Order: sequence, then structure tokens, then C-alpha cells
Amino acid sequence: MERKNCREMSDEDLKAWKRKLDESGSVKDPTEAHRKALRAMQNPIRREILTMLKEKTLTIQEIATLLKMDEKTLSFHLQFLKDIFFITVKGNAVDLTPLGLAYIRNVK
Repeated sequence: MERKNCREMSDEDLKAWKRKLDESGSVKDPTEAHRKALRAMQNPIRREILTMLKEKTLTIQEIATLLKMDEKTLSFHLQFLKDIFFITVKGNAVDLTPLGLAYIRNVK
């Protein structure tokens, strides 16, 4: 899905991105997706990762260092956030998706 830097997106842009995600069929069961998102956000480490990404993209090593966590454990948390479409991981770079940014803006 093509997008500009999500940190520059308005709330309307974020809603449009979410609609496109829903229409793409990537989310097979919205109820299950919501349940997974709630479960993911119960964990303070995952909430902290999203907060860290609010201002800029970070590398896996930067996040591991900031959290004082080994990369294997961090990988578990990153996969959880990736599965609910809150982050992207490209190579070593971790960034928010518009959905992750919307969470930070509206819930955190």
C-alpha cells in the first residue's frame, strides 16, 4: 500500500488508509483483528515500542538497546505489532503504519 510518511498524515488521511486496508481483504475477520489489537496493547513493552516510534523510524538494535532487551525477545513483540498492522519492518528499520500512528494519537 503506497503511503506518505504517516507522521504527516491528518486524521482523515489515517481513516482513509484504514478503509483501504479493510477493503484490501488483509483483515479477514475484523472482530478477531480487534481482539488481537486489544491483547497486543495490554503489554506495556508493545505500548512503549509504539511510543518510541512516534517521532521517527528506529532500527531493531536501537529499540533493543533502549528497552534493554535481547533481539529475540524484541522480535516476538515486533511480530505481534506487525500482525495487527501497527508497524512495518523493512530490513532492520521499524516504523509505524498509519494505524499504529492513529493508536498513538487517539488512545495512548
